Amino acid sequence: MQQRKKSEADWAMEVLTQKQEPVFYDELVKEIALKMGKQSDAATLTSIYTRINLDNRLVYQGAGYWYFDANKIYREF
Repeated sequence: MQQRKKSEADWAMEVLTQKQEPVFYDELVKEIALKMGKQSDAATLTSIYTRINLDNRLVYQGAGYWYFDANKIYREF
């Protein structure tokens, strides 16, 4: 079975799981870009931010901070 490529939201989940606390969006999207080997230009960071906004596992806490909802994590077996 071929493993699918990690999405921006998958990388966000990994970062948030490791940190175990809400992360400010700027730090989060820059870390995702770094892990994905992408540039940190405005267009790329905006695209990453848009993609994490669309994933229902990730929750905007307010004041620019994101965390994950442990109840919505899909586990692959």
